[in-house]
Amino acid sequence: MENISKLLGKPVISIYDGNLEGYVKNVLIDKKLEKLCWLEIFDDESQEEKIVCLKNIYTLQSDAVMIKNSEQVYVLNTIDTKCINPIGFRVYELDGTYFSSITDLEYDEKLNVTNILLQDNKTLNICDVLNVGNGLVIKKNNNTKLYNFKPKAKIETKVTINQVVKMQTQTKKQIKVKPKKLLTPNYDFLIGRKVGKNIYTENKQILIKKDIKIDNKIIRIASNNGKLKELTSYSI
Repeated sequence: MENISKLLGKPVISIYDGNLEGYVKNVLIDKKLEKLCWLEIFDDESQEEKIVCLKNIYTLQSDAVMIKNSEQVYVLNTIDTKCINPIGFRVYELDGTYFSSITDLEYDEKLNVTNILLQDNKTLNICDVLNVGNGLVIKKNNNTKLYNFKPKAKIETKVTINQVVKMQTQTKKQIKVKPKKLLTPNYDFLIGRKVGKNIYTENKQILIKKDIKIDNKIIRIASNNGKLKELTSYSI
């Protein structure tokens, strides 16, 4: 078993790309506190905050976090993870009594949360969590189940009349339109300039970094990703 606090500050390295993506600054867990899902990282070089899916992780247990490639590294706040960082959450008994506060989490090799570490050396097994709310956790008492507190399902008493829907039998003849050929201008005038701003792909990954010198390779990369206009606008 390992604690998530030991992941903080570790470098995150892409094996396939050979890049240092940044350093771990936060760990995100699903809202049921069952599994580690994402790592928030900070890139010292670009001064950007990023997020990486733990499904892309090769290993966590060494001096660095090794990920397979950069494909699942995104700019922070561009991905809705629906996950939380529960450190500091207050834990309450079912009768409303304050129990403790979360200080750390233990997880196994499959990234499943096994234990919740609390203040005053207390622990809470994940099986004893009844519900997780906004900044708080409700602890089970004996064999209490959450469905005991759910409202009864409403019974629909209205009668609906079946409507007859007529299908259209006529279909419009489809006209095939040949795509127009696009004329590609010569972008050789950009060679030798520098990129004044990071250029991103559609899924928010860095395609071309700021301050890099433009050559034929950079122009080709921008062309293949439909970013020639941005490359021209950001060139200095």
